[in-house]
Amino acid sequence: MKLTLIRTDKKNRHHLSTCTMEALTERMKSENKDAVVSALRRELPMMQAYGMKFAQLHKLPRVYVASSLSKDERDEVAFRQPTGLLLLTAKGMAGLDEVERAKQAVASLPMTYAALAGASGRSVKILVRLTRPDGTLPTDENDWQRLYEQGYDYAVRLYDAVLPSPVTRETASIYASFRMTLDPQPYYNPKAVPLTIEPSHTAPDTPNPASGDAYNVIRMQGAKFSGRNKQIDYQKYADNEFLYRRACELAAEEWHQRFGDGYPNDDEAFVAEVARQLCLLGMDEEEAMAHMYSHLWSRQEEAHVRAIVASAYTEAAAQKPKSDEAVRVRRETTGLIDFLQTRYVFRFNTVMGYTEFRPNNTYTTPYRPVDSRVQRRLALDARMNGLNVWDNDVARFLGSDYIDNYDPVWDYLDSCRNKWDGRDRIRELARTVPTANQLWPDWFYTWFLAMVRQWMSTEFDLYGNQVAPLLISEQGYNKSTFCRSLLPPELSWGYNDNLLLAEKHHVLQQMNQMLLINLDEFNQVSPALQQGFVKNIISLPSVKMKRPYGKHVEAFQRRASFIAATNMADVLADPTGSRRFLAVELTGPIDVSRRPNHVQLYAQALAALDAHEPSWFDDNQTRQIIEHNRGFQQLPPAEQFFRDLFEPAAEGDEGAEWLTATAIFSRIREEAGNVLSEKNLVGIGRMLSNMSNLVRKRAKEGSIYLVKPRK
Repeated sequence: MKLTLIRTDKKNRHHLSTCTMEALTERMKSENKDAVVSALRRELPMMQAYGMKFAQLHKLPRVYVASSLSKDERDEVAFRQPTGLLLLTAKGMAGLDEVERAKQAVASLPMTYAALAGASGRSVKILVRLTRPDGTLPTDENDWQRLYEQGYDYAVRLYDAVLPSPVTRETASIYASFRMTLDPQPYYNPKAVPLTIEPSHTAPDTPNPASGDAYNVIRMQGAKFSGRNKQIDYQKYADNEFLYRRACELAAEEWHQRFGDGYPNDDEAFVAEVARQLCLLGMDEEEAMAHMYSHLWSRQEEAHVRAIVASAYTEAAAQKPKSDEAVRVRRETTGLIDFLQTRYVFRFNTVMGYTEFRPNNTYTTPYRPVDSRVQRRLALDARMNGLNVWDNDVARFLGSDYIDNYDPVWDYLDSCRNKWDGRDRIRELARTVPTANQLWPDWFYTWFLAMVRQWMSTEFDLYGNQVAPLLISEQGYNKSTFCRSLLPPELSWGYNDNLLLAEKHHVLQQMNQMLLINLDEFNQVSPALQQGFVKNIISLPSVKMKRPYGKHVEAFQRRASFIAATNMADVLADPTGSRRFLAVELTGPIDVSRRPNHVQLYAQALAALDAHEPSWFDDNQTRQIIEHNRGFQQLPPAEQFFRDLFEPAAEGDEGAEWLTATAIFSRIREEAGNVLSEKNLVGIGRMLSNMSNLVRKRAKEGSIYLVKPRK
């Protein structure tokens, strides 16, 4: 069994090597000459505090333990075979002493193949052997991924029982890896017993936050959503500030009732009344002291202010706490928000326009939309935990900007930025489409940049992605599979190949929410629709529509770009020249045997856009596209008759004559008879004016064209 090590240099190029587990453990027992791991551990607190990056991180290769990897003929890192090892990570250790205790704990389990201190010195990397009931491992990548996912969930439950810190729940992937580390005493057991994964060992059910299981409650309370802990102290201060201001209002009302407008100018007595109101509102004495001293009595001695507060609290301690409506509402509202954010993680999906949630525990499950049934469930959970709230209270919170925005498109693009290795992946992907058109790779490159640029546009942009590739071939050439593979799995929700062109509001909504729209079976789009509505929507920079139940039209961002596929060659129907489509006729099936390297594809696109490479076609390229698309033009009967009877001529050609569109139409009707009607005359005129090789000029009778009859 050999593990794969991949080092990524400063230019994002991958350098691959392999080694055995024995060699790896020997290698990590001592530091290398640059002492990179030790430097990382020293600088880690500063990095965490100030968001700094470790400059020497590229010197630490990643160790891939679940699968043996190699480079294919395209120099891509690809799956070769499974190793039978599963990677678990337990983070959050206080230091190397706790790491050692964790290693000793997992060593008690017979299936532990290795346990290593992580590169940070605050985590443990655990390698577990897996096998199927028959003692074999899958040879197919997808089968190994399914077994790995089942084994991961099962192993997490086993190791959580012995570890001092729970296993950090991560996405189970056969490409799991960790940074090269330093561990003078790694635990390694080559005779570890494989963990047999039965088909019944599926992922555990999502813990029910409303249940009384103490294990789940501890996990959820210990896994606060990101940024929450930093806000707790500020939120408490804000709540107490509200109580202080409310106490001042109540004290002023009390003072006015007792003395009217002529109440005595006795600041100490008034402050004592404020302190009494704070006591009745339930604020702790020390908090009351801090707020009053900072606001009113900063010029007095602290001991004097403390004496006034203490006296007022002693006097009011025996009184029944006063019920204040404003304070009660605030406490109930903040209690609801704290309850929901403790048990769940929320985010507002700005692309889809709804709030999503998942349980706030280490069993990280996918986000789901918050629909009406979920809202009612959240309200019931809150009421069963003693909170006096209703459905509307929950709905107000979920529909407010207390929920952080989340843009899945920007999130994915940010994960790809600055990762390009310098290799032209976009044109390589275009070349998997076999065609005789030599310009296709460059056309596809520009269109791909325009698609990514469209995702980052706003409703204020002046131009959109105005072209769409049109794949033309017979059936079974993998056109739809190719179109679908252009989006990474993380953004696969943004692909649509079932657009209802007849419903215009639906089309505009899809252009706002989708990322790539495939106009499949493009030959079914009528010429009238193609020349009008389709041509218009492809060129729109933004979409304008009315929200459901809205009262006015609003401008929204257009995210979607278009691509099309058809089994027929003569599909373009615009007589003025089809510059909106990049027609490419396939000479064979598209190679879809390998999944595109989406990270590198989009990293290259972002690098090109950052370098201000054009994501549009200039005038010369547009003329090339129009001329190329003439071969796929859908010719109306009138134009077919013209091409049969006439040909463009030059000055001095034998038989050449200047004719108007009407004269040409009359001669065509002499041959065609009543097949052509008067309404075809307009089409003839438009067709003649768009023929680039036809000489024409203006005369008193209108435009005339130099043609000669075909022999």
